[in-house]
Amino acid sequence: MTPKGTQPGSPAAPVGESAKVLRQAMSGLSGPQATGWTGTVDGGAAPAKGAKVLILGAGVAGLTAAYELSRCGYQVTVLEAQNRVGGRNRTARNGDELYELDGKGGVTRTHTCAFDDGLYLNLGPGRIPYHHRRVLRYCRDFGVELEPYVMETTANRVRPPEAKVAWPNRRVANDTRGHLAALLAETLVGLDAFTGEVRDLLRVFGALDANGKYKGSTRSGYLDRPEIEEWPVPAPPLSFEDLVNSHFWKARFYQPVDYLWQATMFQPVGGMDHIVKALAREAKRAGARFVLGAEVRSVEIADIAADATVTVTYRKDDEEFSARARHCVSNIPFPVLRDLSLENFSDEFEDALDNVEFEETCKVGWQANRRFWEGDVDSPCGDDDGIYGGISWTGHNITQLWYPSNDYFSDKGTLTGAYNFQKAAEHLGGLPPQKRLDLARKGAIELHPEFADKELVPDDKGVSIAWHKVPYQLGGWAAWDPGKEEHKKAYKQLLKPEGGDAFFVTGDQISPLPGWQEGAMMSAHYVMQQILGVMPLAAPEEVAVPDSVALTQGLY
Repeated sequence: MTPKGTQPGSPAAPVGESAKVLRQAMSGLSGPQATGWTGTVDGGAAPAKGAKVLILGAGVAGLTAAYELSRCGYQVTVLEAQNRVGGRNRTARNGDELYELDGKGGVTRTHTCAFDDGLYLNLGPGRIPYHHRRVLRYCRDFGVELEPYVMETTANRVRPPEAKVAWPNRRVANDTRGHLAALLAETLVGLDAFTGEVRDLLRVFGALDANGKYKGSTRSGYLDRPEIEEWPVPAPPLSFEDLVNSHFWKARFYQPVDYLWQATMFQPVGGMDHIVKALAREAKRAGARFVLGAEVRSVEIADIAADATVTVTYRKDDEEFSARARHCVSNIPFPVLRDLSLENFSDEFEDALDNVEFEETCKVGWQANRRFWEGDVDSPCGDDDGIYGGISWTGHNITQLWYPSNDYFSDKGTLTGAYNFQKAAEHLGGLPPQKRLDLARKGAIELHPEFADKELVPDDKGVSIAWHKVPYQLGGWAAWDPGKEEHKKAYKQLLKPEGGDAFFVTGDQISPLPGWQEGAMMSAHYVMQQILGVMPLAAPEEVAVPDSVALTQGLY
């Protein structure tokens, strides 16, 4: 079953350049290359063409592996515990039912989505960076239509932790820049040519006057709208003291300039789940078989070192079944996987599972019966926020409010009314569904008073999800911390298969991009090439653990 001349755990020869780059990326040693396409995922002729492969979980990585391995001639069966594919890639539409663990060992329905037909909200992944080449490649190849996702506009709002009002993004950004430029200009005393150039740079950078002072700028907007009769007056600058005392930068204000969120970003037209639907469709066309509603109970690696096989037992429709395969690829989240019965797995593997927790995270979705944030385009003097996409930030528990980047100027729309993490998510997720909506509404009112109108933004068309309470998920993403030595050990351990080349783990949970679909696809490509014999089975000597907080929340 192994390529001639190689042994499990040894590198296959020769290893192509794209495989080397992928290996470096998966071990966290390639920096920005971790988010770029590394070339073909084909490994030539499959060393065990026709062999059976079991894939546990139909998340993005599981679907990617199912498609690629089926294309290479393997007999692939995907076991998925839920009655849908996609894992955390989930788009809520009218009639969709959401379920969570009730804390008593049971599962309860939290919401039935009541959005109007045609409206939707992405409860999991919501955007695709331009440098996530794998995701973009599959979208192109599978005909998934994309449109721009707007991460930031200058009309978006920020209500910092210590502020009593919401400010437009443009005022916070440009007034802060102006004040800092003026302070720096005051320190320049040299009369040489270079210092003169720095003064001129600061003048343009901060919109300073001829005396190096900041007195406001049209960059921050106007007090009133431009009229033919009278040229408008620029908005007076926010004071530097108010800006500093507000702690606006602690409300993730600068996240959009971090590399992962820089323009241009994309989203699938009609919902993010079009990606997983396309992956599942193409995997089936390539020969993969799907079993939905199949809850995996145990995994056993045969105690035959030379030709390891895997037996999986699962429950479906109150009956128990077993399946056996040459290879098994697990896309099951680590908090779920470690609670299964695992036979003939190494102690090091089980210790690694125990050392990795998943992040708590929540989202709230609203339907608004009028897109009030865009304003009334028919009235030159109406209440016109002029917000078309982007995110408003707040020190409230909801953390952020996303405006739709699609269907501009239509009558209705959906908004992401909360997306939070850690303690904020623990608190929000611990509330009953209606209390979650009540709390999210209070936070939204601080940004837009219109949220107080329950006819405009009705409760019965609101939804929430606490991913750390969703069955078969139990979290948003692996909470890797590069400062923990046990995480470095666990990450290295989970990169290599168990039972020689019998059992592999995959997903963004074991990638340099936790929380991102690109990381899930990268991990699937890595495992696929290990199975094909292109990629070494042994983990690299040196690994770098990803910083999950920085990569998912933009914090420093």
